[in-house]
Formats: sequence, C-alpha cells, structure tokens
Amino acid sequence: MTTEEQRSACVRLWDEREHPMAPIRLNANDALIAVSGSPRIHRMVDGSGDRSKGVRVSNAPWMLLAPGAGDALTDQAAITRRWSRAGLLRHAPSSGPRAADKDVIVHEALRDGWRVYMVSVFHLEVIAIQRCRSTDKGIAGVAAADQTAPFRDLTGPELAKQLASDPSLRRVARVAVRALYSIGLDLGVGIIAIDGDGRTAALAIKQVPMFREDDESSPWSAAFERFQMMYREAMTGCDSRQRILIGADPEFILLKQNGRLASADRYFGIGGGAGADALLVGQRLVYPVGELRPDPASTPDELAVNVRRQLIRADAKAGEHSLRWAAGAMPIGGVALGGHIHLSGVPLTSRLLRQLDRYVALPIAMIESDSGRRPRYGMMGDFRQQAHGGFEYRTLPSWLVSPAAAKAAFALTLLCAHDTWSLPTLPLLPEKIEEAFYQGDRRTLTKQLDSIAAELAAAPSYAAYAHWIEPLFAAARQGTVWDATTDIRRKWRVGPYAK
Repeated sequence: MTTEEQRSACVRLWDEREHPMAPIRLNANDALIAVSGSPRIHRMVDGSGDRSKGVRVSNAPWMLLAPGAGDALTDQAAITRRWSRAGLLRHAPSSGPRAADKDVIVHEALRDGWRVYMVSVFHLEVIAIQRCRSTDKGIAGVAAADQTAPFRDLTGPELAKQLASDPSLRRVARVAVRALYSIGLDLGVGIIAIDGDGRTAALAIKQVPMFREDDESSPWSAAFERFQMMYREAMTGCDSRQRILIGADPEFILLKQNGRLASADRYFGIGGGAGADALLVGQRLVYPVGELRPDPASTPDELAVNVRRQLIRADAKAGEHSLRWAAGAMPIGGVALGGHIHLSGVPLTSRLLRQLDRYVALPIAMIESDSGRRPRYGMMGDFRQQAHGGFEYRTLPSWLVSPAAAKAAFALTLLCAHDTWSLPTLPLLPEKIEEAFYQGDRRTLTKQLDSIAAELAAAPSYAAYAHWIEPLFAAARQGTVWDATTDIRRKWRVGPYAK
C-alpha cells in the first residue's frame, strides 16, 4: 500500500434503505460500514473499476456488518447455537423458548423479573442504552422504552457516568458487545437481560436505525465519526515504525503434595509484579490464584525474560519448595487459569480481534491439554480496554506451562498487531471450527493449521517471528500437547530447577 493510498483511506457508509441499488466505489484500503442490504461494490484498482458484487479477495475492503447487511448471519438457529457456546443464553437451546418469536423471548424475560435493555453497539463501543418495560410495540419497534426508568436513552457523558457507577449496567454493556461479536456483527442493537443475581443473557438483535453522517444529534453519527478518525489515523501510520508493546498477566496455582490447592495469598501479597489474584466466590473475594505482572516489552524474548524475572521473585516469596506450581487451562477442577496478553500502540478493532482468534487462539488450542476451561472462560474475542489506552486479549489459557509456548503466543500476537492491515480480513469463523474450539477438538482444529500457516507466512513481518512460531506449528502437527502436570518452574529454570 502506497503512502498516498494510506492518506486517502476513508470509511464509507452504506444503507440500502436510503440508497437502493446504488453502487459504491471503494479502494482496497477503504472500510465499508454496511447498515442494511448487500452493497454493489465497484472496487477501484489504479484508477480502473473492478465491478463485482461483494468482493471476495484477500485484500478486499474491510466490511463492517449490521444485522441483515451483506453476509451477516440471519439463521436464528445458528445464532442460538453460537450464543449457547459463548454462554449468552438464559436457557439451554433444547429446553428454553429460543425457537419462539423474539417478542415472546423478551416478554418471558420481563415476566420472570429480569431487567431488559436495548444496547446500541458501534464497533465494540456501547453508544446508547435504553431500559425496556413491555413488548407492546413488538421487537421491530423495540420493546417500549420505560418512561420512568433512570436509564432511558442514555448516551454520551451521561452514559459514561452511569456505566462508571453501575456494575450491573457495565455487565449488560459487555454482554451486548459479546453478543454481536459472536455472530459476526460490528454494529447493531442488542436486547440484553439481567436478573437480580447479576446473571445476564442475550435475547435478540435488532436492526440499526437509519442515520446520516452529519446528524449531530445521533449517537450513531457521532460513533461513525470517531471510527472514521481512528481508521484514518491507523491507516496513515500503518507502515510507520510505531512502537507496539506487549505485556501479560498470566495466572498459576500452587499445589500441595496431596494435590490440593494452596491459596496464593498465603505466600504472596495482593499487588506487585508477582502476587495473588482475586476470585469472587459467592459474595466474597478470595485470592487462591497467583498472577505475574511483568513489565511490557517489544519482542517475545524480552517479555519472556520479564516473565521469568517475576517467577523468580514469586519463588523467593513462597520459600516452600514442596509446592508444585501449575499452569495451563484448568490444572485442577474448578480453577480456570488465563494467559491474558496486553497490547499498546495499536488500535483495538474487531478486525484485529478476529485475527487474534484465528492466528493465536486456534494454534494455542491445538496444543492445549484436555482439561480445558471453556466455555465459561476463554471465549473468543474476549477483551478488556485498559486505562493506559491499550487493551487486554483475554481468550488464551495460561501459557506458563513452558517458555516455548509463551514465546509462540507472544510472537503470534505481535505479528497480528504489526500486520493487521496486511493480514486477511476475516469473516465469522465457520461454525464447525468454533465448535471444535469450545469443545477442545484438536483433531478438527489442526486441519486448519496449513491454511493458518500459509496466511501468516505471507505477512510482511513473518520472517521476524518465524523462529518462535514454527516450533508451535510443528508440535501441533505431531499431536503434541503441553504437560500441565509438570512444575512450571522446571522449564523456566526457576527455584529448585534453576541449575
């Protein structure tokens, strides 16, 4: 992509309700937000038009989808299955009213005492929340707004203030973003329910209202403007040498000789580079899990050195070598461990999240042991914004099982971050692949390895990261899985295994 192409990158808005049958001209570096219908794309290449309907090439313009637009998923049964795998339903698909009309689903949630909200989402951002009180107008017009509720038509600073002060509303907002992402959507209105115990569920998705780019009163228009600014800045700097940093907060546990859990807070403090991590059990916080918080770095080797440094500190704090230190996904029943990775210096986009799912989470799942933590933990596209401006990718299990697994995860993540605009624009994962991921079906996942490897090998930065990545691919091809039963200090050469 030339510098001039980067500077001219723009975001186009398409809504068939407003411009039926009108073609749209796009450059390969443009992004298209499809609000409704299937746009007729005239793709511009060196000034010539490649007139095709729905470009299907690896460097196709990035298309962001709303319900009913382009190739957006419309099969309600498929939506239900995907929401079930992501843990977003009130009922199991076989026992609940998921086949019922959307109005019935919303009405039954209200009848059962759940609070129901309409949550407007634009590219991973919640832009408006409205409380519902009935289904009198039907789901097409959205359940009627509660005229007395304090959350009616929350937008802008008022919404931000309410989200900051209300944990339940934050939970509703997160579920709305997950509900759209899990079915391949980038914008839409999620109908989300929450009960008195804080349990949440996705009930339905509805269409985005019509809006104009220049409508200053619309939260959709304001969100479009913010996205457009982010995209232009990202494309202008995509070939610059901006410093992308990677960090992490992997978890581990301490096991006694009888195999029982030794609570981490007995040995570590709560904060610092190596400490105990909180877990909510019922209504109280406990600290059974250890967590490392290494300094961020710019390369896999540097971050691995920082991880080992914190392991050494943790071992010195513990001072009891009879304990076994374990990592992985779920080394003992009921304790799920995460290997969260932090990125800064690159914008968080749904495009990058889907690349992390395919190019990082799937290969790691190919070598993960059978004791997995999904579906409750490790969901695809799981992220959290950070106060420093970066974000945390939360899908991975704890890769502390070995330095090789850790460095492969770091390298794959950095490759996606550096080459997100060069790697393919990925659609929603095929359902059989998603199902294999959540079920821990390594045989099915490994069939994707050749295509994943080929796509990554074509990326501009691949050569810089290949020597960390290819051992992981070789292990996956051989059917090797990581050993979650061995003390993690052995391979990291820490404590009694330092020599």
